[in-house]
Amino acid sequence: MTVRAVCVRPPAPGAILGEVPPPPLTPGTVLVNVLECGVCGTDRDIVAGRYGSAPPGSPYLILGHENLGVVREVASGVGGFAPGTLVVATVRRGCGKDRFCRANKSDQCETGEFTERGIGGAHGFMADQYVELPEYLVPVPTALRGVAVLLEPLSVVEKAVFMGQRVIDRRGNTPGDPPTAPPAALVAGTGAVGILAAFLLRVRGYEVTAIDRRGAGTPAAALLARIGATHRSVADGLGTLGAHRFDLVIEATGSTSLDFGLVDLLGRNSVLVLTGIPDASEPPTSVEAGRLLRDVVLENQAVIGSVNANRSYFEAGLRDMTMFEEKWPGALATVITSRRPLAEFLTAITDRISGSMKTVLTVVS
Repeated sequence: MTVRAVCVRPPAPGAILGEVPPPPLTPGTVLVNVLECGVCGTDRDIVAGRYGSAPPGSPYLILGHENLGVVREVASGVGGFAPGTLVVATVRRGCGKDRFCRANKSDQCETGEFTERGIGGAHGFMADQYVELPEYLVPVPTALRGVAVLLEPLSVVEKAVFMGQRVIDRRGNTPGDPPTAPPAALVAGTGAVGILAAFLLRVRGYEVTAIDRRGAGTPAAALLARIGATHRSVADGLGTLGAHRFDLVIEATGSTSLDFGLVDLLGRNSVLVLTGIPDASEPPTSVEAGRLLRDVVLENQAVIGSVNANRSYFEAGLRDMTMFEEKWPGALATVITSRRPLAEFLTAITDRISGSMKTVLTVVS
């Protein structure tokens, strides 16, 4: 018996849909049938040969880290799960050596010796089945079946917004003297991470502006309007935003030149959170470093990076997904702009459709 899996052999480019041995159900584990797998820029970079690594002793890596599955079988002695339970698996597995990994906060791993399913050192979820330890499985309410594949990218947003808000909160409170205006947030990029950031910031009470290089006729622009956010095209540069400044900026593009420009859009006491991963081989970028850093200091600003997310952010994402559905019924589902069968994985990964937010591979219908 074999199962289907999308396999890569990093650092070689390319991917195939192959037949691999089924994952064995071992004591203390859970066997999961994969329902859906999201496609993201990380998958594209791995297929292009930019990075990624196979598990020790394996000639290939099973791709895919955005996932939704259903429990098929539970090993004896495992509680809290039963066949039919919807689950999303977290991605990073800690080193087990440092204080954060021992506290189930592997996103803050200090040694760098972690593995990530579908990315580095551990097989992913773009397959018919996988086996996992219960502590890495997050049960999903049946009501969220149609959108739960978005939970992994939402967890990244949950962490980024949480970290950014913690930096903003360093200002302290002003009892009896509330803000003169609602907080303003800028989201750079209208792919899935950017759009999910807009959802989250709106329910957090922010006035949200989201930017990209496309016009007003895209699905992303329509969705932003639906949730009360503003879409702006910056095809002609960030200058089109005028003198507007923001309390919190979430970056989700990985564009080095844009990242430096975003610093100029920070207001006083504000923060820029970087989530996109630039190409390390990009040519050097020229910036007015002295002026930029001078302003960061004199205006009490901060620039931080945020990557991955531990289980607590997945759980927060489920709570917020429920809130999104209550506030904007059906809106979250439109973030998924395309669903394709697993057999069309290569087209889904390599084709970049203008205006697309999230492509999802359907493994089991």
